[in-house]
Amino acid sequence: MPPVEIRRVSLADLPALVATLGQVRYFTDRLDRQEAGRGMLLVAFMGGRPVGDVYLWLEEAEEAEVRRHLPGVPLLGHLEVLPKLQGRGIGTAIMMEAEGELRRRGHRLVALGVDTDNLRAAELYCRLGYIHWGHGLTETTREVDLSDGRIERLPDKCYVLVKKLTG
Repeated sequence: MPPVEIRRVSLADLPALVATLGQVRYFTDRLDRQEAGRGMLLVAFMGGRPVGDVYLWLEEAEEAEVRRHLPGVPLLGHLEVLPKLQGRGIGTAIMMEAEGELRRRGHRLVALGVDTDNLRAAELYCRLGYIHWGHGLTETTREVDLSDGRIERLPDKCYVLVKKLTG
């Protein structure tokens, strides 16, 4: 397996991201937020090709409950690795890089949400030291891109997990 390089991307990387991972609206939005200083998009590359990503959400959480219990805590979101490369440590490497970036920025705690039916992701997060935040399920929304170009926002619930960033 070629080595994995994880780095912050820019708008210049958008064509490669979309060609490999799709989601033009998502990546355009996250790059716009990054440009405004509200987050950071980290992407894993193998052989110069994007194979996974995570977004460091540095602005206040969208969910009131998360803002109330975790004010000012950054969130990690949208961790993904190409299906054919899952289980090879790429997701772990992306998460470790994201946590390192947050430590360098002075953060001591990080949070993330995981869908109630995404057991594989939940197992990864538990292996990495994330624990349930203790406030039950969180009401959120999930965006679905429809074939006609519209976006549908659907109610969703997730577990919120937290991790102390020490060291």
